[in-house]
Amino acid sequence: MQMGGPRAPDEVEGYIERLFADKDLVQLPAPISWFQGSLAKRVAKRRGPKVRAQYEQIGGGSPNNATTMAQASGVEALLQEAGREDLRCFACMTYSEPMAAKALRKAQEAGCERILLLSLFPQFCRASTMASVNDVDRALIAQGKQAGNYGLIDRWGTHPEYLRLLAEATKETLDQAAAEAQAAGRHKPPTLVVSAHGVPESYVRKGDPYVDEVRASVRALQALLPPEQECILAFQSRVGPVKWVGPSTEETLIRLGDEGHQDLVVLPISFVNDHIETLYEIDIELGEEAMAHGVLGYHRVPAFNLAPEFLALLRDLILAKLP
Repeated sequence: MQMGGPRAPDEVEGYIERLFADKDLVQLPAPISWFQGSLAKRVAKRRGPKVRAQYEQIGGGSPNNATTMAQASGVEALLQEAGREDLRCFACMTYSEPMAAKALRKAQEAGCERILLLSLFPQFCRASTMASVNDVDRALIAQGKQAGNYGLIDRWGTHPEYLRLLAEATKETLDQAAAEAQAAGRHKPPTLVVSAHGVPESYVRKGDPYVDEVRASVRALQALLPPEQECILAFQSRVGPVKWVGPSTEETLIRLGDEGHQDLVVLPISFVNDHIETLYEIDIELGEEAMAHGVLGYHRVPAFNLAPEFLALLRDLILAKLP
């Protein structure tokens, strides 16, 4: 399960509308929530041109759909190599095709009788993980089946192999940033900013465990990095006038630049695939902001995408869950 993304410019407004209409993702107070569908249409129309321009800078659409589908195929092949020919894997997006209804139909056509949901969000959040699960439930009910009748892998942010892969990729990027800085005559080690997708503070007050789970992932990651390497946690992608969990990634990068940190590495800890939050927000928008405040070397830790070791981790999560 993934959120998905618009595959082409003409899908942007529909994607935005589905995002803002989802009451799991965007939790508005009553009576405003009663009109959430019509408000989502207005938001999509207003934000559409700006967001389309952002997607144009990263190729015209999100690679998230294609990557997730390729991950499903790759994990299925690994499962079959492990002797589990009885298992099939299908990509399921929450806000773009293939959505839950189509994924379930494909599974049924393939002869599948039971379902295991695997969230590609390492840390559990109602606005991502639960939104995806609820979408599957709605599709099951629409097809005359029982909601909730499935296995579920809904969080793995402190899994040892996930942390090892994160630490390995982070150290490689830090080493690359340090080498480039030294070649340019800068000898201070790079500063590491760990960026997670933000949520409004109201979600946390309602008991959403996401921020605590992110912090647990960062603490565990910190233990795998050199003792002198600090992990500065920040949260990105704020939208709207409500108060979000902070500090924001943008404010953090600006502060570090103003304080004289010339080389920065950003680790997007809550994203396993590349999409607009990594390719545009971190790489372009926040990168330009950091450079404007004195940063000379700016790097991002790559997303896992189709890395073989990451696909093997997903395989192992599945095998550990199934009899």
